[in-house]
Amino acid sequence: MTTLKFLLVPLALAVSGCRCGGPPPMASRPDLSARDMNDAVLTVIDATACPTIDESMRPVRDVFPDLKLVRITNNGRALAKAKLSITGRDAVSFELRVAGGDGGAFVKVNTPYELDVDVQSSVDVQVAFAPRTRGAATAELVIDDQVAETTTDPVVSLVGTGLDLPSQPRLETGVEYEDGGFSECTDQSILTDCELSYPLVQFDTATTRKIVIRNRGCPALKVKSIKIASDLSGTPSPDFRLVSPQAPTETDQLSLNKADGTDRIEATIEFRPSDTGPGNELRTAFVIIDTNDVENTMPNRQPGVVGLRGEGLRPALSATPTSCDFSRDSDLCGNTPKIANRARFIVRNDGNGTVRISDVQFKSSGNATSGQNGRFTLVSNPNGMSIMPGGSLTLEVTHNDMPLYVIDELILKSVFAQGGAAAGDVSFALFGGRQPCLDTVDEVNFNNPMTPMSAQPFFIRNTRRFPDGGTDSSQCGALILNQVGMDPSPFFSLVDPRIAPNTQVPPGGMVETSIQYNRPASGGMQVGKLKIVSNDPFFGPPVGTKEINVISASPFDPPPQAVLKGCVPAMLINDPNCSVSGSENQMTVNLSTITANPKTVTVSGFDSTDFDGNMMGKPREYQFRLNNPIPAGAMASNLAPNTRGAADRAVLTLPGPGLYRVSLQVWDNRGQASQPVNLNINVLP
Repeated sequence: MTTLKFLLVPLALAVSGCRCGGPPPMASRPDLSARDMNDAVLTVIDATACPTIDESMRPVRDVFPDLKLVRITNNGRALAKAKLSITGRDAVSFELRVAGGDGGAFVKVNTPYELDVDVQSSVDVQVAFAPRTRGAATAELVIDDQVAETTTDPVVSLVGTGLDLPSQPRLETGVEYEDGGFSECTDQSILTDCELSYPLVQFDTATTRKIVIRNRGCPALKVKSIKIASDLSGTPSPDFRLVSPQAPTETDQLSLNKADGTDRIEATIEFRPSDTGPGNELRTAFVIIDTNDVENTMPNRQPGVVGLRGEGLRPALSATPTSCDFSRDSDLCGNTPKIANRARFIVRNDGNGTVRISDVQFKSSGNATSGQNGRFTLVSNPNGMSIMPGGSLTLEVTHNDMPLYVIDELILKSVFAQGGAAAGDVSFALFGGRQPCLDTVDEVNFNNPMTPMSAQPFFIRNTRRFPDGGTDSSQCGALILNQVGMDPSPFFSLVDPRIAPNTQVPPGGMVETSIQYNRPASGGMQVGKLKIVSNDPFFGPPVGTKEINVISASPFDPPPQAVLKGCVPAMLINDPNCSVSGSENQMTVNLSTITANPKTVTVSGFDSTDFDGNMMGKPREYQFRLNNPIPAGAMASNLAPNTRGAADRAVLTLPGPGLYRVSLQVWDNRGQASQPVNLNINVLP
């Protein structure tokens, strides 16, 4: 409570013979007013809240009063001991709260209540409306400064309304309609009104639908748990799951409150059936909602229980047989006995829903009439036909026999008649004509080439090899090379001559391409793949594809490293290679100290190295250069030798002072070059 720490003492000055002008001094007394948060004078508080007693005179839990803040301001010149009272017919429905709890929280106090308001200061209090019944309630908040001279004290009219809703929290649920609306499921509803149905869903795929959870009552509805269970005892369901919101718990409950606009939420539930065999397509479960609804404390009936129902659909199509080689006598192609150039395929619906053939086409042509330039023809197009569960239809395909061997695929797609979801595909592999005889080496090995880039020829033959080394092509059909290419690789590539797509190789014929190897400086083993796609069905998968490994195993062989040093003639007497006393990067030379004529500096690459993977050696070739800008009076030829050769030393003739810039680059026995190194020679007089 605020305490006044000083006393204002009015002083009167009386001066003989003097009349002092001006108004009399203001009386020292408090001046209280009640204001809202916007500093406007407060005369009426209008509040709305839930009743604390229900229709059966039972107490209601989790009721939150409507809190209104009142700022009491003292604009006077004396401390105010304000006495606050709540009076009137329904004063019992209003409470006074003042700061004083933990962290400055407002706590309830009994009225009348007295507090100090300092001069030119404000104190905040709260008026809480907590009605016991529905309907209107009125009272007054009187703020008395307890000073007899004050003619008017602030009075705030209190008007409250107890909400006309069920006084207890009341759970209501609803299930989503196909048009997006929701039903209403209360404690008076029948079970079918509280059942969420899913459309037919293909096994191992998912679909979601929603239920709505509402609070029809006035106080907060506390949702303690939302369980998706296969029975009312709470056994988890393997086919349904709660997607959102996050499942509440006893310690983390959902609160649905009309007072703050959160009286309704939507819960999303996923249905993902798994296939457990025929006869188990129908799946059921329950959403069990546990709340503080006193009429639904045992969640075993509506609206605390919402039924879930869904049916799984099995991908339905199967076929017998699934391939036909028209040119092989042992392949009956669905007929007994074999019928030349005619195949018979049976397509069955093994699922539990009617399916409709939605698309029919040959892979080679993209249409449903024929494929491979008329070599295969569908006798009757089944597109649009329906197959009942357990039913079947027959496809017939004819073959136009020719020497050229061809491969094609006939593809049928289907959808479920109800809903249009994909119901499975079937395909038929078709072969016809004389089979080609693709023949190549099984591996290409570059071993350890001596040059950075090397190439090997690669041959593709249309012939049949025998274990004894012989060959024969009399029974081979025409070979068509649809694609000959190297998988992307930094080491291997195809170079001319290249083989164009759709190249035809006659029986006994041969075509050639070339594989190039780009040897890395580091050496090591590299592996690539040459891929051949042809009409030879012997290779695959996919049918007609043959892959050839391309390898190389090279020892580690990095480029050489150049080392450049410089020496004056006197240094070479005891160090002829300029290895110990020589200078790297930069050196200074005084012409006056060189006695011999002509005056020279020897530059040496003797310490340059080349590691070939097994031992440390020397580079094979050296090249020294005198780089621009060249000092006045000098020429590039002042450094000799300056061409690429075997010498590891050169002599620089010095015609006069200046900065001479010398560089060195070396090469190994494979022709790999080092990075250039530089030596700056500053020549003084």
